[in-house]
Amino acid sequence: MITRENLTDKVKKEILNMVFQKGLSMGEKLPSIAEMADMLSVSKTTVREAIRSLEQLHFLEVKQGRGVFLAVDSKSLGKNITQLRSVTEMAQESGIELETFEWHIKDIKADIFLADKLKVEEGSPLVFLSRVRGFDEEVAVYLEDILLKELVSDFTPLDWEGSLFKALEQRGVFVSYSVAQIIPYVPDGGFVEKTKVNSDTPFLLLEQLHFNSLGREIAFSRDYYHSEYFHFEVVRKRI
Repeated sequence: MITRENLTDKVKKEILNMVFQKGLSMGEKLPSIAEMADMLSVSKTTVREAIRSLEQLHFLEVKQGRGVFLAVDSKSLGKNITQLRSVTEMAQESGIELETFEWHIKDIKADIFLADKLKVEEGSPLVFLSRVRGFDEEVAVYLEDILLKELVSDFTPLDWEGSLFKALEQRGVFVSYSVAQIIPYVPDGGFVEKTKVNSDTPFLLLEQLHFNSLGREIAFSRDYYHSEYFHFEVVRKRI
C-alpha cells in the first residue's frame, strides 16, 4: 500500500518498478488501470495521472479501448555487459532519454592510486566529473569519471552533461575497450546525500579503466547503476 504524500509520483515509480522487475518487452500490455489501482491501494484517477505522465515521456502508450502498453524495451537497458556502450547509448536503445540532474567538475592531481591506474606521474593534472542522471525525476545512475586533463581541455558544458564517449570521439579520441569490475553496492550516507535515493536501494557498481585503440589508459570511472533500471548479463565460457 502507498500511504505517503505525492501519490502520483509514487505510483509512477511503482509502475516503473513493475516494468523493470518483470522484464516486460516493448509492446507488452500492462495490467488494467483498475487492477493497478487495486494492487497499489490508490484511486483509478491517481493511476490515470501517473500513466498520463509516463505517456508524455513516451515510456507508455495508451491505446483507446485496448489498454496500456510499454513503449520502450526495458530488457535491453544495459543487458550485455560485454558490449562497450555509454550509459546514454544503453538508455537510447530502450527509447529512454536520460537527463543530467546535476553535475560537478573539478581539477585534481593524480594520487598514488590514480597514477598507477592511468599510468601517469603522481601529481599529473586530471579532471574529476560527477553526474546524477535519470528520467522522470528518478535517479537511474550516478557516475564518477576521472580523465586526463589534456583530453578534455576544450570541453563545453554540453559535453560534460551528455555522453563522454561521444564528446571524446568528436575530438578524435576513441574508447576502444574497458576493463570492468562488477561490485554490489549499498548506498552510504555520502552517496544518499548526493543522489537523494533511499539508503536501502541496491546499486551495481562498475569500476572501469578505459583504453584507446593503442592500449593507452585514458580514463577511470565508477558507474553506480540503480538495480531496478539496469541489469547486466555476462556470457561465461568453459575453457
